Amino acid sequence: MNHWNDLYALILIVFAIYLFLTLCFFGFTRYLKKRRINKRYLALVKKIRLFYKPIAWLVVIGGFVALDPVTHGLIILLVAGFGYKQLGNYISGLFIRASPLLAKDTLVRAGKIHGRINRIGSLGMVLGTDQGERWVWYHSFDRTGFTLISNQTNVLQRALYLRSDLSKESLLDLIFDHPILALGKPTNLKASANKNTFLMHYTLVKGARHEDFINYLHDHDVMTYSTENFDA
Repeated sequence: MNHWNDLYALILIVFAIYLFLTLCFFGFTRYLKKRRINKRYLALVKKIRLFYKPIAWLVVIGGFVALDPVTHGLIILLVAGFGYKQLGNYISGLFIRASPLLAKDTLVRAGKIHGRINRIGSLGMVLGTDQGERWVWYHSFDRTGFTLISNQTNVLQRALYLRSDLSKESLLDLIFDHPILALGKPTNLKASANKNTFLMHYTLVKGARHEDFINYLHDHDVMTYSTENFDA
């Protein structure tokens, strides 16, 4: 990319693709709802649309840096430095918002916070609590762990921190060996900044007990905690 016109063209192409995908998503979503097809496909459509935006921004930023790698690269580093917390908050929100259970009017419990989702934003959510509406940043959920309670199915999606010497792949194999996890529901495991620590989001089958799964992990030398700070 050698000229500003190339960048303008790239932005137009990215925007045109987003507009096309939005129209496709809208039509495809209406089609799936009318046909009453499995909700997993709707969740997949939601994820694709959700993650396209940051990918599109990365493409545009890459084009901007390519025009002048040194000067423009420094500008991007400065902007990223000043917005580091919000950037991390946005990235945390992407994975939380990708949950198929996350929707308006869903009950959320995270530590001492308990309320119903009134609005979902890019950086956080507005919860209706007993004390009134409350804004909660996504990084707060990552720090304390959270539980989503679906009003329609009463299915629980939980968040739990794990500490183990096992690799991520071996830990996933161990987790999926237990039949307590709900089939067709996403189970996500991502490495934490702390060594040998992982954050897991999972959904239990209806009627299953969270304590049984915890005991299973403990029996296999996997430590569990509600937050990332195991030494607290």
